[in-house]
Amino acid sequence: MIKMLFLLTILACGTVPANELPKLLQAFEDYSGSQIVFQRDKLPRGGYYKIMVPLSSEKKIEACQILLEEAKKYPSQYLGKIGLKKVGVFAACVSPRGDGFRPFNQKYSGYLYYGVWNRRDAVVAAYYTKTQLPLTFHHEVFHHVDGTYQGTTNYQMYFRKDDPRYEKIIQGKNLYGKPFLSSSDRKSLKKKSQGKVLRYWVSDYASKNLGEDQAETARYFMVNRADGLLQAIFYPKLPGSQRIIHILKAYQFAVAKGPDFQWFANQVLGKTSFAEEKGFSVNKASSRTESRARRASVIDNPYIKQVDEKISNPLVRKKIRQVQIACVDVDRGSGINISSQGIILTAGHVAKKIGREVDVKFPNGSSFRATCTHINNHLDLAVLALKNTGDKTFPYASLARRAPSVGTRVVCIGQPGKTYKSKPTGYPSFCVSRGKIRGFLSDPLGKQSLGRTKHDAWTFWGHSGSPLFNHQGEIVAMHNSWDSNTAMRHAVTYEAIVHFLKTNKIDFRLARY
Repeated sequence: MIKMLFLLTILACGTVPANELPKLLQAFEDYSGSQIVFQRDKLPRGGYYKIMVPLSSEKKIEACQILLEEAKKYPSQYLGKIGLKKVGVFAACVSPRGDGFRPFNQKYSGYLYYGVWNRRDAVVAAYYTKTQLPLTFHHEVFHHVDGTYQGTTNYQMYFRKDDPRYEKIIQGKNLYGKPFLSSSDRKSLKKKSQGKVLRYWVSDYASKNLGEDQAETARYFMVNRADGLLQAIFYPKLPGSQRIIHILKAYQFAVAKGPDFQWFANQVLGKTSFAEEKGFSVNKASSRTESRARRASVIDNPYIKQVDEKISNPLVRKKIRQVQIACVDVDRGSGINISSQGIILTAGHVAKKIGREVDVKFPNGSSFRATCTHINNHLDLAVLALKNTGDKTFPYASLARRAPSVGTRVVCIGQPGKTYKSKPTGYPSFCVSRGKIRGFLSDPLGKQSLGRTKHDAWTFWGHSGSPLFNHQGEIVAMHNSWDSNTAMRHAVTYEAIVHFLKTNKIDFRLARY
């Protein structure tokens, strides 16, 4: 019990255990096709810095988390396909010689640099801050892209080859044409835009040479993608827009069938494939099976339109559409499937007792008998196992990796009662409502008859057992009650859900990094 409380405290505080590092490293390699390393002797041969200071264990984990998220801005396996084998990360990169742009550091008796490309198959980045590391990563990755064509890297042959064209376009000559996107994509991008416009170059460092100018443009674009795409469409003649269009073509032609303008728009808008979106590789056979299940669930799902009507943000809408198909109707209550094998999490007072059988219905109309296999009345949680499923694979939702905080925006999907005091309510099944986490009662593992997570998403009789999703489509709590004195809705805490599932050794998934 003490160990479990310690684990829950770690999750609630957002601290990642040290043993997560191998998982993060593997996840990065599975998605990107490249490896993160933290030692000089693990890097391929090439020119690096005289001093490359090792990272602490905590910083290694942080660096992996950051780079995994940034790698997802490229297609799956893209870094591997362009021949980038290793990404080295260090606490500092130091050289005894400066170039006019670097600060001198007394501690290391040298000039601090951000990163380097070895001109063959590896890049190195220093991790000074959480905002700087992504910029350095994309800057150095683009140097490799700039020296690669159709999957072949050759610094002498390709790195300077496009410089004459690049120089012309930023001078206003021989301009690229305006890229095309549909009006609906443009509107969706505007919702994600911050209104930034790159009129000329990104920074003074771009004046060093045309190669650095392009890499600076690339790192700007990768952290301002919606703005960069929009300005290329609406202000194509700006030198900054021509820079952006040029580097996007470099990404496209670095490999056969590389990511084009539309691909980057799709990625920003959440239209990439499930595997890419989650940032990891999956078994192809099981992936095809689960994909078929997901597609069938959406195609035959008359309630999916409620997600589209309630959620305007395209990225959030996509995430919630993926988990709405795992929500279920449980005998006049609600629940959520948490395993591809059909394991339903619901409220204890909905399931009532171990061994009780109920009907479980998915949004696509498929219905199964289910048996209550585990229940905890103190935590008001229960699990139902679907019966007679054959070899069917079911869509499921994952739990978030940490507890929500006050202000976390949530989406609730459940079954408001069709009648109230014998009168029809007119409320639809698989109703979608939105709200926020408003607070918590003390002791997250305390008695949950009045759930210890407070929220304000609309609920009604029959919503007990409804999952509360964050905007990434991850389960963060489970609605189970309301306070008649305050009209505040209440949900079973995230910590209680994790404790219940782990204690009973129930199969479930935590969201990826």
